[in-house]
Amino acid sequence: MSCFSLPQPARDNCFNKIRLVATDMDGTLTTKGKFTNALLQALQNLTAANIKVIIVTGRSAGWVSGLAYYLPVVGAIAENGGLFYPSQKEQAVAITPIPDFDQHRRDLAAIFHKLKLNFPQIEESSDNRFRITDWTFDVAGLSSESLQTLSRQCQDNGWGFTYSNVQCHIKLKGQDKAVGLWQVLREYFPEYASDEIVTVGDSPNDESLFDKNYFPLSVGVANVLEYVDKLEHKPAYVTHNREGEGFCELSNYLLTIQEQKSKI
Repeated sequence: MSCFSLPQPARDNCFNKIRLVATDMDGTLTTKGKFTNALLQALQNLTAANIKVIIVTGRSAGWVSGLAYYLPVVGAIAENGGLFYPSQKEQAVAITPIPDFDQHRRDLAAIFHKLKLNFPQIEESSDNRFRITDWTFDVAGLSSESLQTLSRQCQDNGWGFTYSNVQCHIKLKGQDKAVGLWQVLREYFPEYASDEIVTVGDSPNDESLFDKNYFPLSVGVANVLEYVDKLEHKPAYVTHNREGEGFCELSNYLLTIQEQKSKI
């Protein structure tokens, strides 16, 4: 495994230029499925230090529109790269090109019901009704072998597939977090260079965020270690703490570096 703990804070380490954090949500910002007071304070502290935060999640458009509006972030990407919600705006920006959304939903429903022929136990997620670009069902109870089979069946039928610690996602091929984030950065935040961005995640649907070809600097919160042997692209660094506490650890680390720089 080629992951390392965060290096000692120093003026000349690889984190000293960071100005933007692009982070997954469930299992990365949340702790036991909830935002904590410490997490909300960490987001506020990063904002005060002029370190921007973008959420990059697999959660539905319906959920993410509210998060982007109310949280101290500059925007949020929903549905694994499908849509972008700029901060303080209710209207989404489509990242994945879909000519006919109604037909797209019907096509997604059809492949889901086809998967159910072999996996009758799968049930669509409670937030699936709020989705636009992908279709989700709960990951609970599915073995690694079942997930591999589901992925293969989606691929064979011309669809993409990924999963997180919460849900399985049927989506268009090529729709993923890194592609969506790269497009958003290019169009909305072109002033940030690649060495000024750190990506953060915890599960297989964050794997593209760990791809050094897109983002050289990435961090996994400690619970990523449950999946890391299954990932082709692994985070460069891993926090000591899990879930939201791991994100808070990274936030404090970035702020410590910034404080050290200000004293020079």
